[in-house]
Amino acid sequence: MKTHSLPIVCVALLFASCSQGNKYKDAENFDFNTFKSEKSLTGKTLEFDSLIMRPGDIQVYDSLLVVIEPRSEKKVHLFNLNTHKKIGSRIMSGQGPKDMIQPKLMATDGKTILLFDMATFCIFRYDIRSFIANEDPEPMQRVKLEKPIFINAEQIGNQFIGYSYNVNHQLYAFDSTTGKKVNEMIDYPSSDIPYTDAEKLDAYYMNFVSNKKDRIAISYSMTDLIEFYDIDGNLQKRLHGPECFFAYFTEFRDEKVVTSSPDKERTRDAYFSPCNAGDRLFVLYDGGYVNDPNHDSTCERILSFSWDGVPDVVYTLDDPLLSFTVDYKQRKIYGVSDTPEYHLVEYSY
Repeated sequence: MKTHSLPIVCVALLFASCSQGNKYKDAENFDFNTFKSEKSLTGKTLEFDSLIMRPGDIQVYDSLLVVIEPRSEKKVHLFNLNTHKKIGSRIMSGQGPKDMIQPKLMATDGKTILLFDMATFCIFRYDIRSFIANEDPEPMQRVKLEKPIFINAEQIGNQFIGYSYNVNHQLYAFDSTTGKKVNEMIDYPSSDIPYTDAEKLDAYYMNFVSNKKDRIAISYSMTDLIEFYDIDGNLQKRLHGPECFFAYFTEFRDEKVVTSSPDKERTRDAYFSPCNAGDRLFVLYDGGYVNDPNHDSTCERILSFSWDGVPDVVYTLDDPLLSFTVDYKQRKIYGVSDTPEYHLVEYSY
């Protein structure tokens, strides 16, 4: 298992790098000392009457746990958190009108279930009670997006927002009824590191989440940068830290294929799985070098920020996570771990 602890001298050098060398335009630097507090959390392994194999995504709706199993014939599995019993499985793998190939759960108000099929760029909306009661549920709405999006999608008001993987803007906005693209938003960060288009797309690989009201947060996976925007895509705050590192890529060409590869000596994992925790943003933080022999894909810390970009709490996890979701009303964290094998973990915070 990897560790994030560093000798004091090394930590001092890392923090010093925030004030010299490369810079992000309009960024505020911070470190672990900026957070108001640090809390250690002890996880509880969740066990059900039916085996969960390799969960790819999870969401919690009150006492309902919804799990995506990418390798299953039926993709969506329902569990009762109170009884720890499986309710059933939904959504066949396929290309039929109600099937999905690569579903991703989208956050909702708890009254509906939203699923985004990343293979077909379709978003399905279900009544949550009907979804629980019926083995073959009918979607209330099925929207085909006009442009492909990747990683995840969010609904904010009457728009769907998605990761564009476009060199000009990071997000597309779509009309939530027609699926027509209505906007491109959010420029890439600007630094004194020159990137080609291919390098830029890879260096700023990210994920995003909203608070469903007035903020969008973008967390980058290969540089420890977090940005807060209003719902129109205007930058509110850009934070660099807590260790202030950058992504270094080199473009290469293979005939007509243009791509890039990371600098193996300097590449580090940063932020993953940002979640709306009510009045806070929660996000997994790694910080490890990818060429470290002990490096893996799990994270031992969750960092908490206000939606105005103020660092709040560092949560240290005894069972590191790959991804997670938050039930902020019950102050519960539910996460996916693969240490030593795949399982689900519950934390109270």
